[in-house]
Amino acid sequence: MTVTRSVPDEHFSTLLAYLEGLQGKARQLTLQKAEALMQQLDAAGGDDALQGQAPRLRQVLQLLS
Repeated sequence: MTVTRSVPDEHFSTLLAYLEGLQGKARQLTLQKAEALMQQLDAAGGDDALQGQAPRLRQVLQLLS
């Protein structure tokens, strides 16, 4: 789930609205994948390519948690 490259900025709010409606296993799996990406981001330290994903990833995690 590379949030930055897959979804243009103008459609990101639509993605968040869709994710908000997720329930059950779909929500749980999406949350697990987002948490795994955040761990990769933390481990990468100063990798600029991954750091660009951080704000969107935080939004997704906040929404699903």
